[in-house]
Amino acid sequence: MRLYYFKAGDGNEYGPISAEEVAAWQKQGRMNSESLVRHEDSNDWVPLGRMPELASSPPPPPSNPQSTSASSSGIGIQTSVDEQNYDEDHRGGLILGLGIGGLVLSITCCCTLPLPIGLLIAIPAWAMGSSDMRKMNAGKMDPSGKGNTKGGLICGIIGTILSLMGLLLLIAAVVFEFSTDEFDSFMPR
Repeated sequence: MRLYYFKAGDGNEYGPISAEEVAAWQKQGRMNSESLVRHEDSNDWVPLGRMPELASSPPPPPSNPQSTSASSSGIGIQTSVDEQNYDEDHRGGLILGLGIGGLVLSITCCCTLPLPIGLLIAIPAWAMGSSDMRKMNAGKMDPSGKGNTKGGLICGIIGTILSLMGLLLLIAAVVFEFSTDEFDSFMPR
């Protein structure tokens, strides 16, 4: 009977094991067609799916993206991890929407009605974007929305600055108007 060795994801070698044990380990999810195995008299590691004598073994169960542990022998073997669990989901779309909205309102209001309405949307985009970027960089939040979050953060910063500049222009215009003599003609004497 031919024996095999198995290399786990952690780099440890297990074996020698028989073809029947290989089939049992596949059923348990401890091995799959991509698992590295070798004959006991060989030093070449090959994927299990390329070993014709083991091809008659039943196909591996659908892999769970989470790590699994072998049950009977206590050997911890990690399967492929496609998705990591994070404490929070990203809010990239919301932050991008708020940032763009704040930027558009800041530009529009600066040009038409000199009121800093864009601040109401741009400041939350800036605050939420900064907070979420810190969480993503720390590994606590799903980083797949990093691009949207960064875009919303930048738009929020620009929108806030434009709104504040518009507010300063409005204050300067009011102060200038009060300081001129033309304003006195409107006041009763």
